[in-house]
Amino acid sequence: MVFTKLLKTTFYPIVFLILIFTTAINISINHLYTPGPLKDKTIVLLQPGLSANEISIILAEAGIIKNPAIFSIISRLYTLFKPLKSGEYDFTYGISPLQIIRKLAAGKSIIHRLVIPEGSTVHEIIEKINKEPLLSGTISLPIPEGYLMPSTYFYSYGDKRENIIDKMRLEMTSALDEVMLKLPVNSPLKSRKDVLILASIIEKETNNDTERPKVAAVFINRLRKNMKLQACPTVAYALTEGKYRLTRPLTRNDLKVNSSYNTYQKLGLPPGAISCPGKKSLEAAVNTAPIDSLYFIVDGNGGHHFSKTFDQHNQHKANLKHRSK
Repeated sequence: MVFTKLLKTTFYPIVFLILIFTTAINISINHLYTPGPLKDKTIVLLQPGLSANEISIILAEAGIIKNPAIFSIISRLYTLFKPLKSGEYDFTYGISPLQIIRKLAAGKSIIHRLVIPEGSTVHEIIEKINKEPLLSGTISLPIPEGYLMPSTYFYSYGDKRENIIDKMRLEMTSALDEVMLKLPVNSPLKSRKDVLILASIIEKETNNDTERPKVAAVFINRLRKNMKLQACPTVAYALTEGKYRLTRPLTRNDLKVNSSYNTYQKLGLPPGAISCPGKKSLEAAVNTAPIDSLYFIVDGNGGHHFSKTFDQHNQHKANLKHRSK
C-alpha cells in the first residue's frame, strides 16, 4: 500500500510535467513554422552587440514577429550552436520565425552596390566612400592619384571602407600588370607610372571606347616628336588638384597657369596621373591606333576630328565654330 501510494504521488506529477514539456515543445515548433504577421517587405538594421531579447523586441516593433518572448527563448537555444549576426536584413511577407533565425544566423545581410565611375579622382572616390553610412572605419591616407580602379564594388552593413580601397588598389595593380605585358618596346612610355599617367589623360579626353586608341595615338605621336601634349584635362587638374570638377570652359589665362601639370607649358607627361582610368584607357595607352595624327578636336557630335597637320586642325576648328553660330 505504501509503495502504491508513493508511486501515485511521484508518477502523476512527472506525467504532468512531461505533458507540459511536450505541449511547450509543440507550441514552440508550431510557432517556428507559422508564417509571421509581416505584410510588406521590411528592412531592419541590427547593430553589433544586441542580445537575443533586444533583437526580438526590434523585430516585434517592426511587425515581423508576433511574440517576442517566445522568439527570444527559441533564438537563445539556437544561438548555442550558431550565433545571430548583426547586419542589415530585408524580411518578406509572412516570413516565419524559423526563417528569420536562420537568416540572422547565416548573416545574409543586404548587399549594396558602390559604383565608381571611370575618370574619378582619388579625392572624389574617398569622398563618395566616406558618405556611405553603412560602411565603417576610416581610410588610410595618402593615396597617390590614379591608383584606384573604377568599377562596381559590393558591400554589406559594417564592411570596412579601407577594405574597399584595398580592393580598388589591387584591381588597378592587376590591370597594370596585364597591360604592361603589351607595352611596345619602342614606346616613349617606359614605366607603369607612365602608362597610368597617359591612361588618366585619355580617360578625361574621351569616354568613347572606339576613340580611346586614337586619342592615345595622338599623345604618343607628340611624345615621339618632343611636342607638348597640350591636353586640356591636365590644365583643369592643375587648377583643381582633383578636389572638384571644373564646370566652366578653360580660358586663355588658365592655359598659362604655372604648374607641372600644365601640359600647355611643360614638355612631356605631367608628374602624376590626373584621374583614375578604367581598363579600356589603360589598354589604349599601350595599344594605340595606327594613325599619324598630331591633333584632335571635338566634332560636335560626341566624337572628335583627328588631324595630321596644324592646317587641317584649324580647318576643323573653323568648321566647328561656323556650325555653332
